[in-house]
Amino acid sequence: MSVPNPLLDALPGLRMPVDEVTRMLRHMWDGDPKEGAHPVSSFRASQMNLILHFGLETSAAEARARFDSAIAFAQRYPCRIIVLCPEGPATRKDERLEGKLFSQCYVGKSLHDFCCCEALVLGYSVDDARFLESQVSLWLEADLPVYHWLNRVPPERVGDCYLPFLTRCRRVLFDSDVDPALASEVDWPEPERVHDLAWARLLPVRQHLGQFLGAVPPDRLVGGLERVSVRYADGHAGEGRNLLAWIRGALERCVPAGKAGAAATIIYGAEPAGEDGRFTLEVEWSFLSQKKHFSWEYHARAGTGRVTCNFGHGVTDQPLHVEPLPEAGVLAEGLFFG
Repeated sequence: MSVPNPLLDALPGLRMPVDEVTRMLRHMWDGDPKEGAHPVSSFRASQMNLILHFGLETSAAEARARFDSAIAFAQRYPCRIIVLCPEGPATRKDERLEGKLFSQCYVGKSLHDFCCCEALVLGYSVDDARFLESQVSLWLEADLPVYHWLNRVPPERVGDCYLPFLTRCRRVLFDSDVDPALASEVDWPEPERVHDLAWARLLPVRQHLGQFLGAVPPDRLVGGLERVSVRYADGHAGEGRNLLAWIRGALERCVPAGKAGAAATIIYGAEPAGEDGRFTLEVEWSFLSQKKHFSWEYHARAGTGRVTCNFGHGVTDQPLHVEPLPEAGVLAEGLFFG
């Protein structure tokens, strides 16, 4: 009888012992195509391995949402997905590890837009963490880069159990909206390989703000500036802190040479919007002069907001539209570009 594993149970696929997953995978795309048809295997030229690694605090609904995002990503960037689903200690006694094998082919807007995806799902006890690397290595597509996406894996477990394997991955993804401590509480040997999905989600926001503020002379942006505040909705703390850091870096580059002391007096802060918050992100700049101001509001789900400002050349008050990235686009930004 199978040992219950809520995360493994929540994901699609055919459940079987791990050694059966390997055997079935070997022949899954075999077959004799009909005369004149392309073999299915010709539509699954993987470019990479993507490991989706859940922690025990991941809910079943969250696991399914992350899995669906990975599959949507694989439809655009073919890859082998390996999903790691932990269960609590001492939940299995002398039983073989179990997994699932998921495969599906997708047709796009035209019959020529066709791809096949595969995901290998492993259920394991946290007591077996030391053997996890060996099992995952057997499932990886050889000679292809490996990317690792962590979701609610505690920093102490990353440091104690998984760091040697993660250091061999091309990039490690996490989401500071979900795991705010992973960046600061893990001693990453190469921190430049670790990328935050909350930063990746800000790409359209950074583009919009950069284009809007880029039209204002730098001295007008920083002249008399006293405070920069960012407020963020519940569940968007990572984006709020990343946005503040980006604004700070941009403003510091606007300070003329020899006047760096003026930039040091600007106060920066990020805080939750609280129950009265109506927007995902809000930005407010305060100046010495009451005539100068800048405020920006953004509702991510609707992709709408408003910008109001006066940098000394009259008041601007206009709605804005910033199309958020789909989850697959966020993954692509985090894995390849961010």
